[in-house]
Amino acid sequence: MLKILIPRNDGIFLIAAEEFAGLWRQVTGKKLNIVCSDDGKSDLIVLGSDAVHSFSHAKIIEKRIKQFSVRADTDDFQLVSCSEPGRTLLFIAGGRPRALLYGVYHFFELRAGCHYFWDGDRIPKADTIDISAINIHEKPRFEYRGLRYFAHRSLHRFQAEHWDFEDWKKEIDWILKKRFNLFMLRIGLDDLFQKAFPEHVSYPGYEVPESKERSYDDRNLFWPLQYRGELRRKILAYARQRDLLHPEDLGTMTHWYSRTPIEYVDKVHPDFLPQATAGYGEKTGLVWDIRQEKNLDAYFHLTETHIREYGAPTLFHTIGLAERRCYDDREANHQMKLYTYRRIIAKLREKYAHAPLLIASWDFAMYWTPEEVRSLVRELNPNNTIIFDYTSETDDELRTFQNWDLVGKFPWIFGLFHAFEPNTEPRGNYEVIERRLPVAAEDPMCKGMILWPECSHTDTLLLEYLAANAWNPAGENLKIDSFLETFCAARYSEERHPSMLALWKQMLPLIKARHWNGPGDRTRFLFSEVFFQPCGLLNLDIQQLFVHQHFFQSLKNPVQAAPEIFARLALLAPEKGETFVWRDTLDLARTCAARTLHFCLVRMILAFESWRNFKGSKQEVLEPLELAEKMLELLAELLAAHPDYSLYESLLLLQKHPQCNPDFEKTLKGNAENGYCRAYIYELACEIYRPELHLAADFIRKRMEQDNHEQLLFPEEQIRPALKQIADAFYRKPLRKMAPDTKKALLKLPDTLRNLAGLSKKIIKGQ
Repeated sequence: MLKILIPRNDGIFLIAAEEFAGLWRQVTGKKLNIVCSDDGKSDLIVLGSDAVHSFSHAKIIEKRIKQFSVRADTDDFQLVSCSEPGRTLLFIAGGRPRALLYGVYHFFELRAGCHYFWDGDRIPKADTIDISAINIHEKPRFEYRGLRYFAHRSLHRFQAEHWDFEDWKKEIDWILKKRFNLFMLRIGLDDLFQKAFPEHVSYPGYEVPESKERSYDDRNLFWPLQYRGELRRKILAYARQRDLLHPEDLGTMTHWYSRTPIEYVDKVHPDFLPQATAGYGEKTGLVWDIRQEKNLDAYFHLTETHIREYGAPTLFHTIGLAERRCYDDREANHQMKLYTYRRIIAKLREKYAHAPLLIASWDFAMYWTPEEVRSLVRELNPNNTIIFDYTSETDDELRTFQNWDLVGKFPWIFGLFHAFEPNTEPRGNYEVIERRLPVAAEDPMCKGMILWPECSHTDTLLLEYLAANAWNPAGENLKIDSFLETFCAARYSEERHPSMLALWKQMLPLIKARHWNGPGDRTRFLFSEVFFQPCGLLNLDIQQLFVHQHFFQSLKNPVQAAPEIFARLALLAPEKGETFVWRDTLDLARTCAARTLHFCLVRMILAFESWRNFKGSKQEVLEPLELAEKMLELLAELLAAHPDYSLYESLLLLQKHPQCNPDFEKTLKGNAENGYCRAYIYELACEIYRPELHLAADFIRKRMEQDNHEQLLFPEEQIRPALKQIADAFYRKPLRKMAPDTKKALLKLPDTLRNLAGLSKKIIKGQ
């Protein structure tokens, strides 16, 4: 009989044992007993190295096994089998608690063929699992490997703020299965001010005074703030029990997702740092003047409160003065930003002299020159400070880690930003990653690899690529073409593997064609898909036209495959229970449709510009315009075929909580529909994007009917009222009346995909 032997019945040992027993039962259907003493005859799974388990030490002394190779206090793990008369033993050892879990999960990958994904596990069935003849030692290339979760709201799949405790337990378990060790909740401050300054800040009802309707700044609550605080405590406690790292936010943390409550502003009246830029210019968004000790103390008190209530002072993080300038004078502004870091660091080191501090790179990619970043790096202590770069894959060749005097000189982390809030489809600047990641892998000063996006679960391929390379950035992991083989073999059944692999390979150029370029390089920066705000095409300036022209050229070759891709997708017809095939079919289809539609609309607007300059025909404008309107209708049909893309489905999930705000629908609409956050959402595609595209089309057709070549700009006084009418109709209409019939759309999906194949063929033919 096989048993699991642990040194004591609590902590990480009990967690690891229960995970092992749970997976064993899923594979074999058999129960394993967890014990703390050896009966001398049972086969054993022994959890823990000799550092924590006297049984393991005894077997080393008896020369049954050799000394473990795991390094103390690292993420190394080791699996070692040995035989004794009449029984087999398997030892799983980790350099620290979470590494023990890595070893457990890896055993089931190795011997049972299990594979783990954010949206579920693939668990094969077997009568038993062989525990003999194993001798494996694994260690990561990067010390820090992790993910950030952000504070937007709209669709449950992509928005971590929507997730309740059961969602988070599943997420944290998956984090460990992928051998990550770091995560960060950037999902608002929850009730931190209420905990830190109860004499000034009270708990609100569902309505938050500083909210702005129809925007991402509408922070009205869907669950009570008291519950959100309890939820944060439970999430971080669950993560800490499993030895995950969570950075403590530090310093000038005022930002849009962590605004100062209006009660605090009105009662405390903090002075603010000067600010020359408009963003976050309201009193709730301004940074407190940390030249005054009382304000720096107040910021630090927020951090100390988070440590006391939720966290642990093992790792810190600061953004400095991100996304703002204090002065128009560049030198004065730079000195203020340097001063801010000096003040924050000095305050931190008064109490936590050695805890690592992560300095986020976001502001470096937006506002700093390379020399300015280098001047900061020269001031920092490499023994306890790390540059936390999560903009490593931008196309911008100037504002990158390569020009910051980091490589070979100062601790840093290689990170992917991936996308903004609208960008929830598979994408990725893999050519740049493949070129730059080896630099990080070969640099002993590079301490980590992370993903720091504005939304989660957007790109299953990228998540798997990240996990593989954060552990071992070499061989087939690094090259996305070869990694696709590994990814598809792990994710799909033997029957589905060939067709899905062929699809992903054919889609790869379209996936690569759309990626984040970073706001620093404005000549190539394209924030979101044009069909999310189609009337934006009516008033393009010269630089915007240049950006669209660049993107049009980059899509010209990849979209040639669109008709065949849609035809292949139409043949898949996901069956009941094929969760991965169903979800990935829709992810690939919407990506292909989006690229083709974007290509079509940009072709139309470039043709319109040519016509305006007496160089093209009306037909070259009107034909792609009509095709784009049809394409957007079919994209909406795609989004209807999976609940991932329904705002109403997301609202229903929120309402499962017994204390959900009964009036939250209006806020949820505003959080999703505003200009920054529009994304692949069925209700918006039908009620906002399509009518707005029809509106833009009407303006263009009328201009051409009038033969008006003189002026590119369309009158704002006509566009804005019409847009407001569309938006007002959306906010008046209940979500339940907009919701998709997912079952019907799924049955219709093969026809929708065949129609997309035919339509995309016409779009390509007319280029």
